Amino acid sequence: MPEKILVCDPIHEDGIAMLKSSGYDVRVETSLTPEQLLNVIPEFDAIIVRGRTKVTDAVISAGTRLRAVARSGVGLDNIDLQSARNRSIQIISTPAAPTTSVAELTVGLALAVLRKIAVADSAMKQGRWTKSELTGHEVKGKTVGVVGAAGRIGLEVARICLQGFGAKVIGYDVLDLTEKARSLGFRAVSGLEDLLKESDIITIHVPYFPSTHHLIDPKAMSMMKQGAIIINPSRGDIVDGEALLNNLRAGKLSGAGLDVFHKEPPVDQWEKDLTKLPNVVCTPHIGAQTMECQRLESTMVAEELIRTLKS
Repeated sequence: MPEKILVCDPIHEDGIAMLKSSGYDVRVETSLTPEQLLNVIPEFDAIIVRGRTKVTDAVISAGTRLRAVARSGVGLDNIDLQSARNRSIQIISTPAAPTTSVAELTVGLALAVLRKIAVADSAMKQGRWTKSELTGHEVKGKTVGVVGAAGRIGLEVARICLQGFGAKVIGYDVLDLTEKARSLGFRAVSGLEDLLKESDIITIHVPYFPSTHHLIDPKAMSMMKQGAIIINPSRGDIVDGEALLNNLRAGKLSGAGLDVFHKEPPVDQWEKDLTKLPNVVCTPHIGAQTMECQRLESTMVAEELIRTLKS
C-alpha cells in the first residue's frame, strides 16, 4: 500500500507530479479548515504546507502515521517544531528556492520608495501630471545595510546592490560573515547599532524567532540616519510596526517598503494607517510569488520528501 501525502496549500504541479511518479498516494486539499485537518491527518504519512496551514501540536499529535512535515518555502513559524522533534518527525523546507525572487523584490521595493513609483503611478491613473512633486533618489552611492547578510537572500541583495547599482553595502548577522563579506566585497560590522547609524537603506532578512521579535524597535529607529528607509520582506513582527508608523509620520524615516505585516491581511487600525501612507510601498507577501520560485520550491520539497520517506 503506497504511503500517503497530504498537500494542504497550493504548490506547483511539477512537484506533485514528481511525488506521484515516485509511487506515492498524493491528496491535494488546499482549503481544509483546522478542524478538518485534525480529522484527516491520521491517514497520512507526510504533509506539505506553505504559510497558510498551521501544523500545531494538536495536528502533530493526531498524525499518528506522520513521518515528515514539509514546508514549501522558508519560514517555519507555522509549524510546532518542538512537538515534531518530540515525535521524531522530520522537518523539511526549501530555504534556497526563493533567494532570487525575494532579493529582486527587495530591490524593487527600495527603488519604488526612492523614486516614488507608486505615488507617480497612482497620480497618472487619476489623470494628474505630478512630475514636479516626484524628485527622488538614486541607489548608486547610497549605503545599504543588510540585516541578516550571512543568509542566501541577504547575500544576494548585497550582490545586486554592489554589482548592479554601485551602492556601498554593509552587513550584519549573528553568524560570522567575515569571509562572505570579503569574497563579495562589502563590509561586515560587528553590531547592529553600527549598521543602523550608517545606512541610508536598511533591508531585513532574518527569520522570525522570539529573539528577533521587534528587532527593529523604537530605540533602533532612533539610531537610524535622518531620512533613512526600511525594506522588510522577512516577517512583519521583526519590525515594530507602530513605531515605524510614528517615525514615518514624524519624518525621522523617509519611507518604507513592506511585503510582510503584523497580521496578514492587516486588520489593526495602526497597520491599515501604515499601509496608506504615501511614502510606504506595500505588497501582499509576494516575495516568493514568481513562477520560477514556485516551481523550484515545489520540486525541491518533493525531492527532499522522497529522500526522507525512502530512508
